[in-house]
Amino acid sequence: MTLEAPAKLNLTLTVVGRRADGHHLLDSLFVLLELADRLLLMPGCSGLRVEGEGAADLPLGEDNLAWRGLQAGLDADQGLACLALEKRIPAAAGLGGGSSDAAAAWRLGRAWRGLDDTAADDDLGGLARIGADVPFFAARLPAARVTGIGEQIEAVPPMNEHVVLVHPPFGLSTPAIFAELRPDEWGRLQNDLLAPARRLRPELDDLFAIVTEAGGEPRLTGSGPTIFCLTDDPERAGALATGVRDAGIRVTVTHTRDAAASIDRIIEEE
Repeated sequence: MTLEAPAKLNLTLTVVGRRADGHHLLDSLFVLLELADRLLLMPGCSGLRVEGEGAADLPLGEDNLAWRGLQAGLDADQGLACLALEKRIPAAAGLGGGSSDAAAAWRLGRAWRGLDDTAADDDLGGLARIGADVPFFAARLPAARVTGIGEQIEAVPPMNEHVVLVHPPFGLSTPAIFAELRPDEWGRLQNDLLAPARRLRPELDDLFAIVTEAGGEPRLTGSGPTIFCLTDDPERAGALATGVRDAGIRVTVTHTRDAAASIDRIIEEE
């Protein structure tokens, strides 16, 4: 069985509180992107194989979110199952790649057992313990309002937008961003994590300026550092991407999704 694990954007991200256990409460609008990792679950062996962009830097076994998602989906020993992960989404980029991998692996594990691979309300709390964005991806919605610590999902209408992703040559740690976030910054910006991201990586100011000069309206997704621009004009998206690339910065042009990915079953002919 194969399944795409899409990247996401946070169109908005507002911090609305903090629990006694230290977890921040968020109110965010998520959308899925065509940019996606790809997972393959197959019989005959056991373990995890990762290849593609940044694969050498990713952990294997229990520290890998995809493997944790698969184990949660299998729920028990279901025989030998090998998970192969092809990475296309940059890590530590604010695009939700690891959480999306976990949700996709969870769905594959559920399907392996012959169960529904859409997360029900009872599943969301457990999935949030793997990662705050995992419930959104497991809910199989192209767009949603996500609240709480990520476990409360409400469908919203999907978008139809071309997306230009600008990839800085560095990552950002989500825990480090939240540690840097100040309470007086809650609810002040389109993305409340922008201010701490800029303090930790002042280079973001230069990148925002480059994107603006190229004709874009730059925004930060999640905890960053990926910058994105939206447009309904494919020619404008292409021109913007060219302008940013000419400044020596890596760019991806993609599109929002109108539906979540579905599992494909591979049947070998005899």
